[in-house]
Amino acid sequence: MYAVLAKLEEAGAVFAVGDKPQRFVPTDPDSWMATRRREREAREAAAAEALARLPKRVRPEPIWTISRYEQVLDRMGQMMAGAQASITLSIWARELAQLEGPLRAAAGRPLHRVLYSPEPVRAEGFACWCDTLDDPTKAAWSHKVVLVVDHREALIGGSEPDAENHAVWTTNPSLIDLAVNHVILDITRLATQRGVDPTGDVAPMMRPHL
Repeated sequence: MYAVLAKLEEAGAVFAVGDKPQRFVPTDPDSWMATRRREREAREAAAAEALARLPKRVRPEPIWTISRYEQVLDRMGQMMAGAQASITLSIWARELAQLEGPLRAAAGRPLHRVLYSPEPVRAEGFACWCDTLDDPTKAAWSHKVVLVVDHREALIGGSEPDAENHAVWTTNPSLIDLAVNHVILDITRLATQRGVDPTGDVAPMMRPHL
């Protein structure tokens, strides 16, 4: 009992009165809680100050690998739902149909929307650049997707239902620029073939250094 009382006294929850016999009187609960709160806040402030003095290290932007087909499409839907300025997309018709809901929602917001596809597709509100070349070998091509949102995040990689796709989602600026350039090159190639000017769609996709 005295061992327990000694711990309570050390914590300030009780204080001793007299000697023989020694008696213990409880501290006022509100006063005790206020003291504990001040002590905790002081410890947290000291810890925050110590952490602020630690040297800052530049950490690489995260790169996450997404393998399952459903996960790839789900991540693309989440990215488009969070778009605030722009959506840049390279996609096949099969995956486009799976993303009908997020695409329709994006069409109702004031975004710059550009889409490239290796086959004829339509997407409401998007400037669609579609390769209409009738190439029988396309049926054997592996499907890939590129999605860049707001020049802030990108998803790049495979989109096959029965494969380990190893698509990557990243906020790394260099990879984002690479993904945007990939779409720009496809659009520019089509525009050159057709003798049309793609500037209106391509220029807003580019950062000044691209």
